[in-house]
Amino acid sequence: MNKDILKEIGLTDYESDIFIALLQYGQISAYELAKKTGLYRQATYDALNRLIEKGFVSSVKEGKSQLYKATNPELILEYLNEKVENYKQLLPELNKLEKESKQPLIVETYKGKNITGIALRDIINNLKEKGGTVLCTAVDESIPLFKYKLILDQYERDMIHYKIQERVIIKGGSKGIFLKGTSIYRKIPEKFFNKNPIQIYGDNVQFIVWGNPDYLIIIRSKSVADAYRKQFELLWKIAK
Repeated sequence: MNKDILKEIGLTDYESDIFIALLQYGQISAYELAKKTGLYRQATYDALNRLIEKGFVSSVKEGKSQLYKATNPELILEYLNEKVENYKQLLPELNKLEKESKQPLIVETYKGKNITGIALRDIINNLKEKGGTVLCTAVDESIPLFKYKLILDQYERDMIHYKIQERVIIKGGSKGIFLKGTSIYRKIPEKFFNKNPIQIYGDNVQFIVWGNPDYLIIIRSKSVADAYRKQFELLWKIAK
C-alpha cells in the first residue's frame, strides 16, 4: 500500500501505520495495537489521540479497556470532501486578503500654506464620482476657518453638489462650520482632543499637522483606511 497518499492528506508515518493496522485488525486496545505494529506504547497513544482529533479513529470504553477502531474509509472521504467544500466557501475571502496585501502603500507629504486646499480637493476628487462619506476625527475647525474661509466655502458647495456625506468629531464647546449641507457633528471632551485632524475617505487617510509650516500627510491604502475607519466608529459611539 502506498502510505505516501495518507501522508499527503495529513497523516504522519506513525499515524498511517496505526490507521492501516486498525483497518486490518478491527477494534482493539492500544496495548494490542502497539504489539501488532511494533511501535512504542506511548507513541501509539499519542498517534491515536491525534487520529481521533483528525476524525480517522473512534474509541469506546468496554469494561476496563479503551478500544479503538478505524473510521470507515468512505466516511473519511466524505469528511475530506466536506473540508474541501468549506475551503472553497472561504476562498473568496482568502483571495481578497491576498489581493489587499499586494496593494502598494503610497505615502504623500505636503507642507506650506496650501495644504488645506490640497487636502480638501483630494477628498472631492476621490469621492465626486461614486460618492461616499468623509470621517473627520479630532478636528478644531476654528483653525482652518481662520486661515482658509474661501477654500472651506468652496469645499462645502462641492460636498452639497456631489452629495458627499461627512461625519465630524470636534471638541466640546466648539461649533461646526459646515452647517448648510451634509455634515453631522458630534463632540468629545476637550481632555481627549487633538487639534490635528485625521480625515478618512475611500482608501485614503489624511493627517494634518498645524505648525510653522503646516504639514499634510496622505496615506493611500485600503487596509490602513479600513483600520482608521474602525477606530473612528468606536470614537463616534462615545461622542455626543
